Amino acid sequence: MQTLQQALSSLSPALRKVADFLLRHPLLAATHSIEELAQATGVSAAAVNRLANSLGYQGFGGLKAELTAALQEAVSPVSKLRQQIGMQADDRVSLSSLLSATASNLAFTADRSGALQFELAVALLAAARRVFCLGFGNSAYLAGLAAANLAPFCDAQAISLEGGNENAAYRLATIRPEDVLLAISLPRYSRDTVQLARFAVDRGATLLVITDSPASPLAALSSHVLYAVADHPVLAASGTAALALIESLVSAVMVQNKEAVRLSAELSESMLQYLYWNDSAQPPKRG
Repeated sequence: MQTLQQALSSLSPALRKVADFLLRHPLLAATHSIEELAQATGVSAAAVNRLANSLGYQGFGGLKAELTAALQEAVSPVSKLRQQIGMQADDRVSLSSLLSATASNLAFTADRSGALQFELAVALLAAARRVFCLGFGNSAYLAGLAAANLAPFCDAQAISLEGGNENAAYRLATIRPEDVLLAISLPRYSRDTVQLARFAVDRGATLLVITDSPASPLAALSSHVLYAVADHPVLAASGTAALALIESLVSAVMVQNKEAVRLSAELSESMLQYLYWNDSAQPPKRG
C-alpha cells in the first residue's frame, strides 16, 4: 500500500485508475481476477499488468500474491460474505456474517494505523488550543461524536452542524496555527470537507485526518492520517472502524489529561439528577 501511494503521482491516468482502486478496496482487489479488476476500473488487462510491473512485481499474479499475503485473515470474512450474498436467492444474510466482515475491518484498521501514528495523533489533540471536528454526510455524525466526547477534556467543537458547509466555514474562520482540525471522510467523499481542510492548512493549523485509504482526497493533505477501513459488502462504507478509532483517541486523551479523573467524577455527579437510578442506592462518592 505504501508503494502504491508513493507511485501515484508518477502514474499515467490509466494506471492511476487501477492504483486508486487497489488503495480504496484492498480487500476486494485481493479477490478479483485481472479481468474483473480491469472491468471494475475501466482499463485493459494489459494496463493492470503494466501497473504491477512498474511497481516491481512479476505481473498481476505477483502483485495479487503480495496483496493477499499482506491481508491474510482480513480478506476472508468480507470475501466470503460477498459470495454468500451472491449465492442466496432469498436476499437474506446472517448477522454473524455481517459482524464477521466488521471484525475484519477492525483487525485491518489496527494494522494500518500504527502505534506511533496513533500516539502522535493523541499528542496533537492533547496539546491543541482548540480542536475543530469536521465531517459531512454520514461522517458528520462521527465528527459530532468526536467533539462531544473530547469536549470535557479539551476545547473541542463540531463545526459541521446545521447550516451546511457555509456555516461550517464560518465556524472554522477563527482557526489558528495552535489549533487542530480533525477531519473525517469516508466514501462517498465530500468535496466540502477537502476544501475546508485546505483552508485550515493554509491558516497554519494542524490537520489530523481519519479516512479509509491513502487514495482518499484528504490523505494527501496531511501527514497525520489514521486509516479506518470502511469496506462493506452491502453499504457504501462502514463507519465502525472510524468509530473505534475515535473512541480510542478520546480514551487516550483522557489518560493524558491529569484532570481527567476529577472531570469524569464531576460530570458523573452532575448527570445523576437527569438519570434513573435506584432510590435505595447511594450515588457514587468522589474519592
